[in-house]
Amino acid sequence: MSMIPVIAMAAVSTLSVYNNPIPQPGEPGYDAQARHYFRGVMENDSVFDSDSDYSHGTRLDYAQIMQSGNAWGVSLTQNMYTPTTHTKHAVYGEHPYVGYAALGAAYMQRGENFGNTVEFQIGTTGNASLAGEVQNALHEAAGMATWEGWPDQVPSEVIFQLSAQQDFRLKSLECTTPNGWKTEAVFSVREEVGTAFIRGGVGLSMRYGRNLPDSMGNVGNKAATFGVNPLEKKDYDPTAPSYFVAGSAAVNYVAHDMTIDGGVFHHFDQTCSRVPWQAEFHLGVGVSYQGVDYYVGAVYATDSYRTQDEANLYGTFSITWHW
Repeated sequence: MSMIPVIAMAAVSTLSVYNNPIPQPGEPGYDAQARHYFRGVMENDSVFDSDSDYSHGTRLDYAQIMQSGNAWGVSLTQNMYTPTTHTKHAVYGEHPYVGYAALGAAYMQRGENFGNTVEFQIGTTGNASLAGEVQNALHEAAGMATWEGWPDQVPSEVIFQLSAQQDFRLKSLECTTPNGWKTEAVFSVREEVGTAFIRGGVGLSMRYGRNLPDSMGNVGNKAATFGVNPLEKKDYDPTAPSYFVAGSAAVNYVAHDMTIDGGVFHHFDQTCSRVPWQAEFHLGVGVSYQGVDYYVGAVYATDSYRTQDEANLYGTFSITWHW
């Protein structure tokens, strides 16, 4: 190949960069959007002086935005479930001991008005999840009572789970106040199918604050949710601080719940009976400053099994780094 066309192309490219330098912060065309997001989520019911049913959840996830604007992500999740009564065995009429751990891989289709996230998880229940060991180690370090019934937990088996969530921006519910505060409304549809859960539902979430960030659009320890918002925020200024309050409500139909019904490959003596229709309500606050997001909230979930004494109330906290 002749070098003349190559040299000519290089010269044109150099002149183009010289005449059109890369936009800087504050200039038109500047794209300061982060490309990498790493988030840690922790949920625990002991915040409200309780320690039963859904007792603790941890999720670590990483997402990277590609040149196309879409994103991919990976995750690690561990959840723990315990009965109300401290015994060496599962208690009839109460939630069984359950440990769950999974690795996930996801793809996110991102847009200004529509986003779709699909995540596939492979994991395990039982002793291999290390839920009992982790919980007792944390309780001993905090001076709390340990649970002795973990040997009687749901048996170990491999878990395969496919989860998806579609987010729709509701422009009709958005507005900007004279002081610069804005509202955001999102309608979501979720589907989950696998050996762990078969369930689906819809939800509505809203945020109200200043400079709503493109992260923290989805909060909590759920599959197919990451530290990056699937709905792009064209009006977000990453160089300015963000703060907001958030609330959401969701309803789900649950056809199978491994944490109550047991797995599909091993026999399990159920201690309680699943409630098909379930709902949850969430309220929290978020702050984003210099590439770090902080979020704290509370979740109220209705009964997940018929003999449940009280609905589940737990706290959720997350921190996200984006760069």
